[in-house]
Amino acid sequence: MIDGVQIWRAALDAPGWPGAGDLPAEERERAAGFLREEAGRRWVASRWALRRVLSSHLELPPAAIELEAGGNGKPRLREESGLQFNLSHSEGLALVAVAARPVGIDVEAIRPDRDLRALAERALPAADLTVLDAAPEAERPAVFYSAWTRYEARLKCLGTGLGAPPPATQVAVRSLEVTPGYAAAVAVAGSEVGPVDCRSLFAG
Repeated sequence: MIDGVQIWRAALDAPGWPGAGDLPAEERERAAGFLREEAGRRWVASRWALRRVLSSHLELPPAAIELEAGGNGKPRLREESGLQFNLSHSEGLALVAVAARPVGIDVEAIRPDRDLRALAERALPAADLTVLDAAPEAERPAVFYSAWTRYEARLKCLGTGLGAPPPATQVAVRSLEVTPGYAAAVAVAGSEVGPVDCRSLFAG
């Protein structure tokens, strides 16, 4: 049984990730639908990262693991095992979180060129908006993405869509430092996140 949360960090641009050929048909179709080759390749690599992490817990070959979409599209194992997981990727980085209770994870490449204030007004709680406004201009991108990933991780833990009113379920959220240029957060059902074990997952 996992105590706390186990997080795996995968560099999607590293050589050695398998291609889409051995993925299930539904995932192969989705991979083929990307207009940009780079985006499709990274998506395929993120699926293999997820499958390799799940494989280590389920003692099944990565390609044999059967996944399905739960409520609001959140992926889950087709066969109930008690293992909960979540995947997030942005640009060339993916994070996979596994736990023994509902879990959500989010990672975002920090992009200062976006209209961060408008995005914050649309979705973030008023308290986060206040902190963003008070931050020095040079620090606002990092402050915004830290708040945004906490918000997204909570929604992904609950299995609700962006902008939907979240259920009245207790969720603990923690920001993560994963690599320069990215913000990340993890959320789990309950009052505390517990210990977080962050590891690197290598291609090949």
